[in-house]
Amino acid sequence: MMRSSLAGSATLPSRRPTLGRSRDGVNSRLTMLSTTAESYFARYRYPDWLRTHSRLVGRIAEALVAARRPGAPAIDAEAALLAAYLHDIGRSPLLEGDPREHNELSALVLAAEGLPACVESARRHAIYTVLDPATAPRTPVEKLVYVADRRGGQVVEPLTERARDTARRHPRFASDIERAIPLAAALEREVFADVAFPADALAEHVR
Repeated sequence: MMRSSLAGSATLPSRRPTLGRSRDGVNSRLTMLSTTAESYFARYRYPDWLRTHSRLVGRIAEALVAARRPGAPAIDAEAALLAAYLHDIGRSPLLEGDPREHNELSALVLAAEGLPACVESARRHAIYTVLDPATAPRTPVEKLVYVADRRGGQVVEPLTERARDTARRHPRFASDIERAIPLAAALEREVFADVAFPADALAEHVR
């Protein structure tokens, strides 16, 4: 099984601002988050495919946050969006040769960069983390980032299709990925229960 344990973790702040439901200032804050992410993409020398994927996962997270139903549990929207954009920073070519799993490296980098609210979402985003309760996404933010990554490769895809494509590209992990699919699908249902559009309409809502 792919390992996802990592000693130590950054402490999440007790309170963080949320985007709320007002449109006042939201677009500028989203632009700020996107610009912040782009600066990391440049500094960590993201290749084109990784930029495309990371931008898409960030936009999926934006769509999921923007469409949360009234009465859904409050989430730290800014942390969710930035974590979605930066969840794969551990795939940077600057870290090539490090034997640790990319989600572990992402968590370490984000902690070192002073982004503690993004650390656990990055650590827990890999598809196989759901196989172990100790590493599975726990909070609404972590679950949202996990589901955003399950639905976005280079384009918006169905969860199972994307998972099996990943398994084809990484055959030594195919068994773990296949076992993770039902658990990942259950998390997708949980996240979309708080969203005002169904999972199969996601592509229509991603900017």
